[in-house]
Amino acid sequence: MPDQSQGSPSHHPAGPDVSRRTMLRGAGVLGVGVGFGLTPLLTACGVADGSGESGGGSGKGGTLTLGIDSTSAVNDPAFYTTLGDWMAVDCVCRGLTFISFASNEPTGDLAKSWTISDDQLTYTFALREGVTFHDGTTLTSADVLASLDRQFDPENKTLPKGATRPLGSLGANVASLTAEDELTVKLVLKTPDRTVLAQLSDIGGRVISKAALDKYGADIGKHLVGTGPFSLSSATSGQSITLKAFDGFRLGRPPVDRLVLRQVQDPSTIVSSLLSGDLSATQFTPYSAARQLKSDPAVTVHDTPAGFDAILMIDARRVPELKVRKAINLAIDRKAILRQAFYGVGSEPKGYAIPPAQNGYDTGLADLSERNLAQAKRLLAEAGAEGREIGLMAASDSWHPKAAQIIKQNLEDAGFTVKTASVDPASYFSRLADGKDDFHDLMIWERNSYVPDPNNMVGSMANPGGLYGSTITGLDTLAGSETLADELREAKNLPEGTKRTAAYSRIQRRWAEEYMVISMLACSTNLVVSGADVKGMNTAALSTHRCFMEKASV
Repeated sequence: MPDQSQGSPSHHPAGPDVSRRTMLRGAGVLGVGVGFGLTPLLTACGVADGSGESGGGSGKGGTLTLGIDSTSAVNDPAFYTTLGDWMAVDCVCRGLTFISFASNEPTGDLAKSWTISDDQLTYTFALREGVTFHDGTTLTSADVLASLDRQFDPENKTLPKGATRPLGSLGANVASLTAEDELTVKLVLKTPDRTVLAQLSDIGGRVISKAALDKYGADIGKHLVGTGPFSLSSATSGQSITLKAFDGFRLGRPPVDRLVLRQVQDPSTIVSSLLSGDLSATQFTPYSAARQLKSDPAVTVHDTPAGFDAILMIDARRVPELKVRKAINLAIDRKAILRQAFYGVGSEPKGYAIPPAQNGYDTGLADLSERNLAQAKRLLAEAGAEGREIGLMAASDSWHPKAAQIIKQNLEDAGFTVKTASVDPASYFSRLADGKDDFHDLMIWERNSYVPDPNNMVGSMANPGGLYGSTITGLDTLAGSETLADELREAKNLPEGTKRTAAYSRIQRRWAEEYMVISMLACSTNLVVSGADVKGMNTAALSTHRCFMEKASV
């Protein structure tokens, strides 16, 4: 699910930042904060070298059908509705920059190059010449300005009601956005932010035809026009989105003629549809089916990196004693969760909040997620909290119910009395955002990343001013927590390397040892399975709900 707060998220009552699978169904604010430490080379200049320059293919034809969580038939990069809808946005539109997930570095896409001023405040992008939108218009600076302004400006008239604006926090740091000429865009920041190039690769950075925005305004989500490999053909809420190959895609026409994103929510139907060929692929495969599918020659279970965190969020306003919060963390049996909830797909969280697929992963933090039931009991006794009743809630889908069952038993073994609530995914976000909820003590969640960077995980969850740190966990009410924001700001602006990793490790250790409002449960991946005849998919991206199908064939 996405945390839409880029870099250091500002607090939104119901904004875009939680996880990728379930929580985003309700909001679109908690799961995709973008952050990316750039190499010294990129701080000087950027040149496209990894956005798929080999082209899409010669066109083999056929239809590729992807299983998605849901669709509202509104595909707007400024408005989160479902993961399926944003997967469509990924296919229809491209941005100034691109992250392939085969590499974690941003490369040029609609921007062929860029320069960054010595003070890290001014980004000047040179656009590619002759890039064509699906409506026949040609890419210019005006399209970029029109697309980014609706992300930066909450009063933009092309925004639909309830727009989540995933680049809103970036916009708050923008001093000016101007067109130097038809193919040059200048972005000036108020304060330095090395995550800009990565943020522009996210859904919010997708460029829409200005002509289409002028024509459709706030209804652009029903008539999305971009420069991507597929154009929008039709969309039916609760059913499917149909896209067709774009002959004018700058990297070459995709091999397939049509891409269909079909809503399939029942786990058994997902499995049977994969085996029958009704679904070409999906990343929503139930973990319980992994072993069965791996043994069936009709499908391929792809080995994708563990890029998301399974987490337990602790509300410090409801559990005010640090010793009690630490006891909760020490009681959890992660091995059982990995084995029984994820069926072995993933790993224990040895890098605390940073999963193995991301830069900054540090196994020196493994002790922060170790189980010690005896110590948990001692801390609970020292706090005088033995027998305390505590609420635990989880969404009723995917791995969450089994994890809740295990955690309940773990906490009861430690000396708690646990009451649980199983919540329909459609209403789960509203429950998380309600600090008065009877079960708000402990909340099971997952955080996926649309941009693979430590600031996306740590920067969003450990920031006391963000949705996790304020609305969800109450971190902002704890003494001294405000200085975490300053430490995070410094860390994200360090060049990629050992110093940046060390800075995030120090922040994570302090965040855990002094506050313990997030307990890590596991690191896993969204299980990508395809028919045996499907080739060329970017499975690493799909495992984190990014949809790059320009080279896929059936």
